[in-house]
Amino acid sequence: MLKKVKKILIMLCCLFALTSSIAFADTETNSTYTETDKPLWTIHIEGYTFTYDNAPKQIKEKYKNKCDELGITPSAKAEIFIPADEMQSYGLKNYKGSQDGFDIFFYGTYFKVTGTKNYTVKTSTLVGYNKVESGNPVHLVQILLKACGYSLGVDSQFGSETYTKVRSFQSSNSLSVDGIVGARTWERLAYVAHL
Repeated sequence: MLKKVKKILIMLCCLFALTSSIAFADTETNSTYTETDKPLWTIHIEGYTFTYDNAPKQIKEKYKNKCDELGITPSAKAEIFIPADEMQSYGLKNYKGSQDGFDIFFYGTYFKVTGTKNYTVKTSTLVGYNKVESGNPVHLVQILLKACGYSLGVDSQFGSETYTKVRSFQSSNSLSVDGIVGARTWERLAYVAHL
């Protein structure tokens, strides 16, 4: 009798596992948009780009702390973008360096970024811990978060600050809150940033 009950339970568990699907937050890679020839939205952001070796002391210290947190050594050529309205948070309100900026074009299934850096990122790219943690996709996430009103440094490194801001954005936009930027988060970032 006990063996029969055990077999029935195993069968039910197998059927349940086969017929149910477990969805993990924002790991969806399929876009709800279709690719277009013309951008759906365009976003522009102004600021200052420094390399680690020529950055003002305050910016250099914050970047070094972030690198320490991530267990990496800062590269002298690492680029750090500070949006113009963030300069006062570094005590550099009247900074007189040359400003540069980025234009971000959203084409439904990918972003094209032009300016001091030029690159393309697909909305199927997953950004977050144990996903893409550095480079252009992280740079884009940080710029889009900034365009959505979040205060953070743009250094192309996915650390605790970026993770916290992504989770906050997801929470306030009725997305699954996991700190991973997948297709739904990319799309929502594009939509909110262009408003």
